[in-house]
Amino acid sequence: MTKKKMKWNIVLFLAIALFGFGLFSGQVLFNIPVIVLAFIIHRFGNPILFKEYYDRKRKSQERFQEYKKRTEE
Repeated sequence: MTKKKMKWNIVLFLAIALFGFGLFSGQVLFNIPVIVLAFIIHRFGNPILFKEYYDRKRKSQERFQEYKKRTEE
């Protein structure tokens, strides 16, 4: 696992832990940093954390477009 992926996994774990703590303790203020972390993870961490998924999705979309192009002719 690369250092970047490890860093984003730690940030994701921190967000989940804060969410769980806020949920079980009833402290709504813990949700504010969780929301901020979620936006940061979504914006900057997704391409690193889910690189393999996005590669498979892109290849699948390319195959579909190729198939669609062949069937329209």
